[in-house]
Amino acid sequence: MSAFLYLLLCAWTAAAVARRFAAERGLVAVTVFFAALLLPFHALGLLELMTGWPGASVGHAALLLLLAVLALRLVPAMPAGFSWPRGQREFLPWLTLAALTLPALTLAVFLLAGVMLAFGRPQGYEVMAYHLPLSVDLLQTRSLMGWDRNFPHTFPANASVLWAVLLDWLPERLVSSADLLLLVPLVMATYTLCRQADADRKASLYACCGLLGVPMVAFSSVELGADIGGMAFAALAMCFVLSSLRPPLAMALAGLCMGLAIGFKSLHLLSAMAVGLVACARGRTLAGALRNAAVFGTVAALAGGFWLLRNAIVLGNPLHPVGVPLIGKWMGWLPAPDFDLSLRQVTQLEWVSNTWQWLVYPWMETQHYGQNFKHSSGLGAFLATAIPGTAVALAAATVRDGPRLHRVRLSLLFAVLFIVAAWFLLGDRQPRYVLGALPLALPLLAWVVTQATGQWRRVFDITLAVCIVAMLGVFLSRQALQFGDRIVLSRQTARPAFYEYPPLLDALPAGSTILNTADRSWHYPLFGAALSNRVVSMPEARRMMGLPPSLSAPRGLTLAAAPLRAAGVTHVFVTGTSVTAGACLQLDNVAQLDRNPVNGMPLGSPRTLYAVRYLCP
Repeated sequence: MSAFLYLLLCAWTAAAVARRFAAERGLVAVTVFFAALLLPFHALGLLELMTGWPGASVGHAALLLLLAVLALRLVPAMPAGFSWPRGQREFLPWLTLAALTLPALTLAVFLLAGVMLAFGRPQGYEVMAYHLPLSVDLLQTRSLMGWDRNFPHTFPANASVLWAVLLDWLPERLVSSADLLLLVPLVMATYTLCRQADADRKASLYACCGLLGVPMVAFSSVELGADIGGMAFAALAMCFVLSSLRPPLAMALAGLCMGLAIGFKSLHLLSAMAVGLVACARGRTLAGALRNAAVFGTVAALAGGFWLLRNAIVLGNPLHPVGVPLIGKWMGWLPAPDFDLSLRQVTQLEWVSNTWQWLVYPWMETQHYGQNFKHSSGLGAFLATAIPGTAVALAAATVRDGPRLHRVRLSLLFAVLFIVAAWFLLGDRQPRYVLGALPLALPLLAWVVTQATGQWRRVFDITLAVCIVAMLGVFLSRQALQFGDRIVLSRQTARPAFYEYPPLLDALPAGSTILNTADRSWHYPLFGAALSNRVVSMPEARRMMGLPPSLSAPRGLTLAAAPLRAAGVTHVFVTGTSVTAGACLQLDNVAQLDRNPVNGMPLGSPRTLYAVRYLCP
């Protein structure tokens, strides 16, 4: 109930602030809502850094927000100083039935996907490995200092804070579809950028539908990860930079959005540099550029800096686990010992055989280790069709008209090229790491489509519509097959059946501590249905037993009594690992799942839960 009241307070705060604006109230409201939801937790995290008091709970966050709202009411309303750019007065314009058919179809597809998700449980490898475990750890400990010190658990965790608030209120089934809600600010930002780029309403809506049909976007939205939130707020930051609000207010809102984006994914520091440079260029004069940079940078640091400050104080490096370029060696900000940089250079081999194949990736969509359309790969037919024509048309228009008439579009193009170039140069080349460029690129396509007239416009519309429908079909068919397999036919609706672990795990006494020796994807299921178990992560188990750091589960492990006793371990979960008990330790098999719960066939690796008995005082 406290989480529900907290969300209501966030909504009321967003509405109160948005009413102070003459326009762009939707963008302001969604920005303030998420800022009101997340930033009180940052403040409580700062308090914990200073005092050591773990107080990051929903109730304390609500109290802080209430104090901020009361203070806001004492501040007189100031005019927003907004003048509408040409043709941007409506988010939902009057359009023909035919023009609204594709947006309606897109909405129906994602609503249906959300309904199917609500019959299952949260899923996704990184979601199971650390996003949701960080959420549960926050609910259990009220601390934002990190689940443990292993590097995946030290990333900025706005997404985990958001899921923690929802898990505190809603059933786990409903939370599994919560990432779909973050598509709302993403679509709002993309549509606004399209209109700012002088695209017409129909082309802008098509661009939004095309973005949602990109496989990496669609499949990310059905997992409780951080990609969608990061994309959405980075795009909102650019919306405010390009808006007609008074510069100080525009840059403050842009900085707020960018800080939130960095809190979802630190990779958006690259987006922050790109958007920050555009903000400086919007200043027109040196003084204006410095003013914009100061306001944008200061607010972004305040909104997203907690995670960097925490890592700097607790771990000695604000960008932990990666090293800080240029000054890292001087400042001691070096890569974490468990962060293998050599692996970062070869991750691209999942998608391409050599670096230069990235130049043709959108038209080949190669995938060497699995499916080419999933949360981490696949740009889809829409972008493959759009890229060549958009690049040629924009270049030709700039040469013909000069850059002055294309300031907004060139600003977007600069940001896109900056993000893509930085992604390429940094070396860890995974397709989803360039997602932040997509909402900034599609307004350029929408503008190109707008320039077409007559038969050419019809050709553009039909071609893009076919591409969008095709990619939505790929997404929905995959979700429907998974739903039909796991929910309709296999009836894996109960939590133990869905995650395929021994049911006794859900009946353990609250506070039982389980040492995970299996793959990291078992972290979240082991917390149990009531989320009352405590879990020692697999990388932490490796560290406790003196094994070299790695994100791979050990093949064999000898458990020592002393570190297990110090960590309060009561149970050990084993699958696919050979585990032996050391001196003064006994492992009792209390539950085992050795057959597939659907077809009764033997499992290759039984899932076994051992109770730990300490034999020595």
